[in-house]
Amino acid sequence: MPPNSIIPRSLRPGPSSESSVPGSYDDLDALPPDETSPGESQSVIDGIERTTRTHHGGGDVAVGRSRTHRHRGALKAKSDAYNDYTNKTLGPEQTDFMIQQLERKADPRLRRTYANGLPLEEVLDSAPVLTVGLTFLPGADKPQVNRSEQINMEGKEADQKDALWRVATAGSLLSQFTVSPDLQIVQTDQTASIVARAKYQARERDRLFPDQRKALAWRKRDADTVTIDSERVTIVKDLRTGDWDLRGLLVEVDWSSLWDLMVNYRNLIAGGGPDMTFEETRTLLETMIEDARRLCIRSPILFRMSTRLRIINSENTRYGINHGPMFRTLTTSKGIKEIISLSAAYYNSLDPTSSDDSAQKYIRPRFLQMVVLLLSLLNNEDLAEIKDFLEATYKLKADRRDIELLILKVIPLLSINPRVFLNALVPAIDGFPLESGNTNIDEDHSNIWNIFIKRILEDGYLLPGTVDNLGRGRLSWIVKWPEDGFKSTTIFNSLQYAGRLRTINNIPPVEVHPGSDCTELTVVMTDDSKYVISPRDLESIIYMTSGSYPVQETAGGKRCYDLKIQETLLNGELYQAIKMTNEIVHRVNQWLANPKRGGNVMSKLVRKRSDHQSFLNDVRGTGRLVKVVAILNQATLAVTYKVEGRKVSRIDAVQNMARDIRHLRAFISHIEQRGDMIDHSFFSGEKRELKQSLDHVKAQINLAEQSRTRIGLDQELSNEPVAKCLYPEGRNISDGNVWNGYKASCQEHSGYLEVEAIKSEVSSIKWLTSELIELSLRQQPSKLFVTPLQPVPEGHRDDEVRVGDIAMLLGQYVAIGECNDGLGPNAAFTMINYLRIVNMEEQNQSRRGRNRIPESYAKVVCRFK
Repeated sequence: MPPNSIIPRSLRPGPSSESSVPGSYDDLDALPPDETSPGESQSVIDGIERTTRTHHGGGDVAVGRSRTHRHRGALKAKSDAYNDYTNKTLGPEQTDFMIQQLERKADPRLRRTYANGLPLEEVLDSAPVLTVGLTFLPGADKPQVNRSEQINMEGKEADQKDALWRVATAGSLLSQFTVSPDLQIVQTDQTASIVARAKYQARERDRLFPDQRKALAWRKRDADTVTIDSERVTIVKDLRTGDWDLRGLLVEVDWSSLWDLMVNYRNLIAGGGPDMTFEETRTLLETMIEDARRLCIRSPILFRMSTRLRIINSENTRYGINHGPMFRTLTTSKGIKEIISLSAAYYNSLDPTSSDDSAQKYIRPRFLQMVVLLLSLLNNEDLAEIKDFLEATYKLKADRRDIELLILKVIPLLSINPRVFLNALVPAIDGFPLESGNTNIDEDHSNIWNIFIKRILEDGYLLPGTVDNLGRGRLSWIVKWPEDGFKSTTIFNSLQYAGRLRTINNIPPVEVHPGSDCTELTVVMTDDSKYVISPRDLESIIYMTSGSYPVQETAGGKRCYDLKIQETLLNGELYQAIKMTNEIVHRVNQWLANPKRGGNVMSKLVRKRSDHQSFLNDVRGTGRLVKVVAILNQATLAVTYKVEGRKVSRIDAVQNMARDIRHLRAFISHIEQRGDMIDHSFFSGEKRELKQSLDHVKAQINLAEQSRTRIGLDQELSNEPVAKCLYPEGRNISDGNVWNGYKASCQEHSGYLEVEAIKSEVSSIKWLTSELIELSLRQQPSKLFVTPLQPVPEGHRDDEVRVGDIAMLLGQYVAIGECNDGLGPNAAFTMINYLRIVNMEEQNQSRRGRNRIPESYAKVVCRFK
């Protein structure tokens, strides 16, 4: 193997680790000299990926179809960047500590010294010891997120993990990893600044520096060295409750969707510019949107209402994967802030022409959806640093409260129940928690909701509703709290802001799932072919859930096929070895429990701890590892790997197996050394039986090593078969030119909504389609083209708007009301419905007198009870 091989160490054939382990084993076959298959080499030459065949289990399966060199290059760039990142975040082996963990006792203590962010082999007593606080939010799958919310409701303490996880994760906080514009992984050490900050904040110097004189003398020589002690690392639910030298919020996400989003942004920024055509720009934006949808579906913890407050108030916010012995950071709030700044510069260069250009109208809302998604990942500190930039560039009001309301409008956030929803909603927006006794009954929920809607109205935010949730006898203008409550922020999809920076009104909600009325969905596969699938199957296909899913061609003969997703167990031999090892553990523990029976054998099998022999724990592997393949019409469209049902990268799969194999070999060596298996002068039936068992375990380990090597040689393909979903066009969003100024406020005592706006009466109604209505208003020269906020059955159209209804022009909406108290000057109307204005057809008007406001356009004050 050449020394500069591009294949990561853990992907190369041979030993799982470069360090020697007792009971070493021979290297397996090496890769071919060029480290590529003949088919792959030929594909690179002409830029077209031909159909190649690989042999697995005696059957031939076509791998892929024709794909462009550009697609292949992007896939390889993302894979190479992730492999580079993974290799730079590998931790030390800690084999001796693993052996200690096998002994059945309290979590053993672990101390590790870091210099310039890198772990040292020895612990330096002179290095300062940091007190570290961590908050870990697990949740790359829905069931785990639901369980976490339930645990938080019950007030249970945070899981402390084990000593190795706490130390390795805390040590990773000493470095920042960023993806450069050329897709290189850049590691930046922060140890010196962390120590300086800790010194400044520490109230008790002896707590930070146990041996003050030695530590001070040593730091004069090198200030970039610290020690992490497992007993000084604590996992808590709220980092604000402790005094920490180093703290971090760790949010677990799906690695592939977040990594794709980051790398695609970097790719776009590095390769984009004003010379790009509209078609290229549109394709790139659709790629971003698809990445965002994948992130929403596969990283549910990011899209829970209860997560918002954690991110808002956090410091050192990190997003990554809970992988093996540590949490591995993929990006941080600061890294996201940098991406927003760079992508904004790219956006400004897309189209230097007038903002009224049709291409810009298409690009703007879609790009801003991505900006909002990234903004949702920023903590308070990082958001404040780009506040002025956001307001000047995007015309977004960027105070924290306003950004959270923007997130409510654009991103679908969920909760397990209405109580959790309200307990997270109010603190995220208003900044103060609800009293615990105020959110236990439905009446309290409704009152809190009404107060919340009134409070955001004071800041210029109006929440339109529909016939189904407006029109109560009191507070008719407030969307009512339903009997089963709200559990999703989709209720805020029509939120409107009446202030100066109104870009929020032109950003449509992100459509993560097809609408309930969608019966079929067109998707683009990774080979660029288009098929129609059932919307119910989309999530299972994205998750690569085993099964058979019917698909139909969109062109040609519209033939039907089955998309087959099949999984194969990869570490069966490894888990057989673990099973056999645990049988040995149980036998050893029996000898420990009956020392007379075990005699000399028992005393040599385990390490002595004074006069007490510790029992052994079972050996535990990383998890069941499977390879999942998506096949359509005999072509392999995607390959992914899963550990206990959760997707991991290929390199992570290899490293998981390598780590388990190393631990097993170390354990076997430990048993052999204690039992003195080489001494043939000592014979016993039990010892011969134990030796045979260990030989069987080693044979299974060798088979597992071969499986690990084969995974490293697998071809790199997409990790899911669907490249893009062609969602049905959502509701029409105006381009920002439609705006009818208004002022709105809530009367403190009566709760009435008082608005100053253009008021008229509906004179004619014409339903042009099931979603588009032409309205004419009395004494108004303009025709309004409006759309309902929800699908309307044909038999219920009359409920939406009627001739004679009161119409108030409020921004981008027509508020429909009816009068129940007569027509006196103090009459209060009942709010019935809102219709969104898609367009206003102005009648021809002479230029003379155009700057004088017609009497029909004069604003009047009206009240809605």
